Amino acid sequence: MAVLCIGEMLIDFIGGEKGTIDKVDTFKKEAGGCVANVACVTSKLGHKSYLLTSLGQDGFGDFLESILKKENVDCKYLTRTKDYFTPLAFVSLDDKGDRSFSFYFKGSSALNILEEDVDKVDLSEIKVIHFASIAIQEKSKESHMKLIKKAKQLGVKISFDVNLRFNLWDSKEFYLQTIKEFLPYVDILKVADNELEFLTKKDNIENALKEDFSHIDFVLYTKGENGAEVFNNGNKVLTRIPEIKAVDTTGAGDAFAGAFISSLLKESDINNIEKEQLKNIAKFATNYASLTTTKTGAISSYLTYGEYNEKIK
Repeated sequence: MAVLCIGEMLIDFIGGEKGTIDKVDTFKKEAGGCVANVACVTSKLGHKSYLLTSLGQDGFGDFLESILKKENVDCKYLTRTKDYFTPLAFVSLDDKGDRSFSFYFKGSSALNILEEDVDKVDLSEIKVIHFASIAIQEKSKESHMKLIKKAKQLGVKISFDVNLRFNLWDSKEFYLQTIKEFLPYVDILKVADNELEFLTKKDNIENALKEDFSHIDFVLYTKGENGAEVFNNGNKVLTRIPEIKAVDTTGAGDAFAGAFISSLLKESDINNIEKEQLKNIAKFATNYASLTTTKTGAISSYLTYGEYNEKIK
């Protein structure tokens, strides 16, 4: 069963010292980007995985394409352009491994995914399409919508990570309006506890489930070091993170989403998940995401099933 991720891939320059961007002197280059991370996780965990994105014809784009190939992500729907640059993010970490970002993103290749690129996609083998909120703007917005509408009609599950990045949008109001245009098509939603109020004007996930997310099959409500709550078909499961020492949380939420999707696709009927199945899927996603925080970087920290089983013992 194949997964198609659409959206951004970028370079994460991760600070070599703790502190804010202005106080960091050295940075380590890592491959990242919310949806690219999920593509790599699902590939690591044994699924055919595609990434539909655009990279610049520059050294950064060369590096990112080489990472995708190394991670066995199919590059059939990857395009390269001379007209736009590969996006970058500078990441600083605090003492708990939590991050802050400074982006070079506006006008980048990630916001210039074309509708003609979408037209080339063969959806016959795709079971899940995953996207996030960063790249649903400029030319890429219409490309996302075209793909999602077509996939929805064919019964493909649509997965969406809210993944708020306010500094990439002209206004919070326009950002919210755009997200709400896509929400009606979503089957799997990942939303963090610090994103819920912006998205729904509510501070209680139970109320949001009744009024805002009632049409969504799976809601993944992540709470950082406090684990997650996962909801499906009237069932609710809670997870706790294992005892680990986090050094870098970059890409952990993407690891959770990718691990959840991968584990869900192993079930024989994803439309009829029992509570015990949901509990096992959610526990795996939580443990998997937690283990990735013990290493620096996003894609470089992701594990195969074999590596996961060794570390979780």
